[in-house]
Amino acid sequence: MHKQSRTILSTVILGLTSISAFAGRWDDMDYGRFLSATYLNPEGKSTLDGKGCATNKGIAIKLDKEGTATMLFDTDLLRMSGGWTGGFVKLKGVVFDGAHGPNPGPAEKARMIFQTNPGPGWSKGDDLADPRKLPVGTGAAKVPFGPLPSDWAKYKGLFLSGDNVVLTYTVGSAGVLEMPSSTKAGEESLLTRTFNITSKGSGPAHLVVADNIDAPNSDSIDSGTPLGVKDDPANAESRLMIAVVGAPKGSAWTVRDGRVLLKLPAFAGGEAFKIIYSKGAAADGAKFQAAVQGAGEIPKLTELTKGGTPHWPQVVTTKGELNKGGGKGQYVVDHIEPPFENPYKSWIRFAGHDFFKDGSAALCTWSGDVWIASGLDDKLAEVKWRRYATGLHQSLGLKVVDDKVYVLGRDQITRLHDLNKDGEADLYENFNNDVQVTPGFHEFALDLHTDPQGNFYFAKGGPVNPGGSGWGPLGEHNGTILKVSKDGQKLEVFATGVRAPNGMGVGPNGEVTCGDNQGTWVPACYVHLVKSQGEFVGVTDLAHRAEKPTDYTRHVAFLPMDVDNSGGAQFWVTSEKWGPFKGKLFHLSYGQTTMHQMLTESVNGQIQGGAVQFPVKFETGAMRARFSNHDGQLYVSGLRGWQTKGSKDAGFYRVRYTGGPVTMQTSMKVTDKGIHIGFTNPVEEESAKDAENYSIEQWNYRWTSAYGSPEFKVSNPEEKGHDAVEIKSVKLAMDKKSVFLEVPGLQPVMQMKIKMNINAADGTELPNQIVNTINAVGKE
Repeated sequence: MHKQSRTILSTVILGLTSISAFAGRWDDMDYGRFLSATYLNPEGKSTLDGKGCATNKGIAIKLDKEGTATMLFDTDLLRMSGGWTGGFVKLKGVVFDGAHGPNPGPAEKARMIFQTNPGPGWSKGDDLADPRKLPVGTGAAKVPFGPLPSDWAKYKGLFLSGDNVVLTYTVGSAGVLEMPSSTKAGEESLLTRTFNITSKGSGPAHLVVADNIDAPNSDSIDSGTPLGVKDDPANAESRLMIAVVGAPKGSAWTVRDGRVLLKLPAFAGGEAFKIIYSKGAAADGAKFQAAVQGAGEIPKLTELTKGGTPHWPQVVTTKGELNKGGGKGQYVVDHIEPPFENPYKSWIRFAGHDFFKDGSAALCTWSGDVWIASGLDDKLAEVKWRRYATGLHQSLGLKVVDDKVYVLGRDQITRLHDLNKDGEADLYENFNNDVQVTPGFHEFALDLHTDPQGNFYFAKGGPVNPGGSGWGPLGEHNGTILKVSKDGQKLEVFATGVRAPNGMGVGPNGEVTCGDNQGTWVPACYVHLVKSQGEFVGVTDLAHRAEKPTDYTRHVAFLPMDVDNSGGAQFWVTSEKWGPFKGKLFHLSYGQTTMHQMLTESVNGQIQGGAVQFPVKFETGAMRARFSNHDGQLYVSGLRGWQTKGSKDAGFYRVRYTGGPVTMQTSMKVTDKGIHIGFTNPVEEESAKDAENYSIEQWNYRWTSAYGSPEFKVSNPEEKGHDAVEIKSVKLAMDKKSVFLEVPGLQPVMQMKIKMNINAADGTELPNQIVNTINAVGKE
């Protein structure tokens, strides 16, 4: 790992922990040519205030190698939100310095050249009014979120070619390539926006060039005339200077209510023009005009859409450690050392992974990277890591489909393409960005899965307030599970009412599961199976319904804090090479760094069950799990970013089945006579038949808007504590592969804990407890 030059900081607030991080790690990292994030304006205000360059889905683009000049692009609104000199961005917020509340913004010493206010960056005809609908419901924000309608304008992605970032989008039917850059003309520093129109478009359009200027309204100023407009009330001599080179015939400047627009005729295709910005004093107009004349030719941007020289050619080699520890019996944990020491000082915190057909893996990091790991063979003697992509927006989920990498960010699902086959992504394609994003610091987009039909699924949290209780202003997608069609053209809400669902799962038959973390309307962590589209999962404030639900949804199982205080993903065993658990549902615990088998049953259509801890342990919070088609073993990735027992920033593990008999709990059934517990293999008769080796306790939670819930006795709902449950007798089946705990009179209960101290027939110990939920009691 990188050397610890500073102390580790950790602040606990109502159960939430800020990033356990080395101070300054976020500033040391090379994020690449651009960085996607939610941005504040220079005054620290968000899009909720509607002023300046604040952007919910922003790409900050370095205009030179040193990052001394920057432009910020809005992928929702197709606007250039602002441009500045004096540095790149101020890295504030939970993914960077761990702060709960703020987001990044312009560099600390930024000299703002221009800004535009939140709203469409291009008009539709003459219309510049924001067409997006306001979110509805209690707590809904008073500003719209999400992208413009696709027939108005649509972000398609970006090309990376050497030091150049080329944005690609449509305005109506016209295709647009736009490249932000900076240049020097004599002594003048200029920010430029180069446009190439790649296809014909309908009707005239207005391009928003700058906002918040002080100039009289004018409907038509010759586009060949550079503008010098006052933009700083505190400095009467300050001027924003703007010019356009190569404007299509019929173009004109328009000034409306503090806004500079460039009116453009209908595009025929093939147009190329450049807008130039500078900042100076009122007397500098002549210098600016001279600088514009020397600004150079307008480049052909299509030449920059084929890939360029690699940015990250260095390969980092690490060595894995077989059976390092944390496994018992027939399952061992192999540690695959992450590339902590790397030339780019990339902060490695893995948040998703999947496999290519050749057995190599793609892994995304919370800081926005994708890395490719090869050499994942039996010995792990030489694992090679190559940086594949950078600058993504809190990438917390990844899926490989047909050997293409799809990465889930807070802003969109990005499909990555290596156009020139040099081992790095050159096209960051917007596969789908219909999700709404608010400025809330905690509304992560989490995990990424596909169903058998090829549809994608991910979860989106609510905008949790700093401190963990309650919400910021809500958008339509806060607290939902979202489904995206196989072709990326349609996003729809699949389920509602989740708070902070770090992980989810999609089974081999299309089953959709999720978990959640204790907090507002979540009395304790749980595992839930979504039975049908449109289902409400549990958080009333995020139900997105006209009438709020008045009862909590029944989950597969609640999980007490000592079992799981912060959940990860779920997964089904799909491998034939991983022991006797094929078809079984498992759950990861980020907080406890553990893995649990879910013992499920259906009673009168109601799914319920329990969790039994699998005999493995990880050194990081367990986030995601996938089986490799190459070797049939389970691979788990994780990070340390908020409260967890994990001690390392990142981990990549292989949970390997070594062969031989496995004896564990594998089923449970609750009836009006008692509880049946099944095992994969026979258990030892003497210990299994002894009733003294078993105990049961139970309790309930309260489903309220409070942060979590105390544990209450079933016998007295007003008294905190647990009730002991009498076991009248224990019966061992003749095949010794199941026991029956006689417990007459069982009733539904939110939480039960069954302790057992029994051995397998070969004398090895079994996991000693099951935590379960009873939603319905079946007939014996």
